[in-house]
Amino acid sequence: MLAPLFTVTILYDNRTTRDDLLPSHGFSCLIENHEGRRVLFDTGESGPLLIENMKNLKINPSTIEKVILSHEHYDHVGGVKTIASFRNDLEVFILPSFTTAFRENFLDNEVVLREVVREKEILPGLFSTGEIKGIIPEQGLVTQGSEKALFIGGCCHPGLEKMVAAAIDVANQTIGTALGGFHLCHSEDDDIQSIFKNLKKMGVKKIAPCHCTGFAGIDLAHEIYGTDCIDTGVGTIIEWF
Repeated sequence: MLAPLFTVTILYDNRTTRDDLLPSHGFSCLIENHEGRRVLFDTGESGPLLIENMKNLKINPSTIEKVILSHEHYDHVGGVKTIASFRNDLEVFILPSFTTAFRENFLDNEVVLREVVREKEILPGLFSTGEIKGIIPEQGLVTQGSEKALFIGGCCHPGLEKMVAAAIDVANQTIGTALGGFHLCHSEDDDIQSIFKNLKKMGVKKIAPCHCTGFAGIDLAHEIYGTDCIDTGVGTIIEWF
């Protein structure tokens, strides 16, 4: 049996899949490639809660070599200093829009801050979309696959369709599954339905909504995608081939 190219594990989310894993408002997921190299996408709000979930999932924080932060909101960057405390060569990928106050948190650390402007390869086959402009600029991740790519978004403030389109360009592949927070919690039902229907037209076969997608957004994702809508929460694992 072929090993997955990438394995994604949700570590921090508004919902959970197990009683021993703690839910909280925010998002973080671990991406591990077939060689065992590990990176973290976002860090949730609470470092101690993130570490507790990692402990219960038997994930050693010192094995994480890079952290990619989608944007600077507290529920995505709150745990980064905690993660940084486990190793002195951690690389943290941020955007030009990150504030001086955030950057000054790491002046006395061994953390290497790397600013991402345009698409960037983080690990072989794993790319940042680069900074996508919007009211709140953001970066997403995309993993190439044998046939299709996997998109991962933190909040998708610039727009879910816009970020998926950017991921398609970066990966040079159709997006097979879109995972993450889609920031539809304040959107009208008609707009949410239109977005998900447009994703289908773009070739997105499966969807895994969490975090700021909102209850209505998740319900409508199930309605439109049916069995191709993946229930998610802390502990969800997606393997990508």
